[in-house]
Amino acid sequence: MTALERVRALLPQLDVDALVVHEPATKIYLDALSGSGVWLVITATEAYQIMDGRYEVAARDYADRFINQVTPQGSVFTGVLDWIATHHPKRIGIESELPYAMYHELERGCPVVPLHDAIPLIRARKTPAEVARVRAACRLADDIFPALLKQIHVGMTENDVVGELFRLVYRFGASGVSFDPVICSGPRTAMPHGRASGRQIEAGDFLLLDYGVVKDGYQSDMTRTVAVGHATAQFTKLYETLLPIQQTMVSRYESGRIGGQLHQEAANLIATAGYGAYFNHGLGHGLGIGGGERPLINATSLDVLQPGMIATCEPGIYVPGVGGIRIEDDVLVTEAGPESLSQTPRELLVVG
Repeated sequence: MTALERVRALLPQLDVDALVVHEPATKIYLDALSGSGVWLVITATEAYQIMDGRYEVAARDYADRFINQVTPQGSVFTGVLDWIATHHPKRIGIESELPYAMYHELERGCPVVPLHDAIPLIRARKTPAEVARVRAACRLADDIFPALLKQIHVGMTENDVVGELFRLVYRFGASGVSFDPVICSGPRTAMPHGRASGRQIEAGDFLLLDYGVVKDGYQSDMTRTVAVGHATAQFTKLYETLLPIQQTMVSRYESGRIGGQLHQEAANLIATAGYGAYFNHGLGHGLGIGGGERPLINATSLDVLQPGMIATCEPGIYVPGVGGIRIEDDVLVTEAGPESLSQTPRELLVVG
């Protein structure tokens, strides 16, 4: 079954005549143009790409699977409304991420049914081809890591590390980064999502490296925390506390497990080690194209792990004024058990 067929199956489930799609990740999943000036309308028998002239030439390569409709610049959404006025659907399904003003305009044309998480849950179970693409993105992230470590030294800034990372991302053949890298050092590593600054890296610093790459439209996401110059007693204690917890949690990413329960188990292990107050984010999230991947592995998640799902496992301990440690792998759920797609070494490393 193709991605388009899987999404089309929502039509009878929701009792709608058409689905209106604008989220970039869903457009990529459906093998459509992903630009902001492209909307998709999917019916039981047809799939339309409604766009402005910027995409007209590129859309020719999609003519075997989409009916391309070009609208004047600045009126793409009007083209969607015109489609509704012309085809008279009894009800349409729309993405919940749409701005209210657009939701209201669509509702004036015909009754609407919010899709909520219907499409992300379809996307959550990856096909073998999708798994292969995520695996390739993870392999690239693994290959980049040792090359990046060779460039790190005392006296360079966090921004310098980001610059080196971007250079390597493209040199190794990725098409870009999955997200704005989280690169921070010293006490700043106590910020789980601290972005790079002009701070100079000092001997004895923690250095948190959280990045991912995109390859053939699919993403990786990996974190390692290293010591620079030498490992302090604080760094060593935190690292040796967290690593076995992270590895234990990877082993529990089994089919049938519930995201919220996994998160609570990780939180309990960290609390038992004496650092319960210093784990302040979800254990993990889905991975694939991006844009809100499921499953969620956090305190409130009811998502059930199933074969074909890929999710991060990224517990952390963050002590204000001292620093933070996070270790993150991308984990594939299979019938036989979890498989870590991230192969970068996890032992305590000292660089620079």
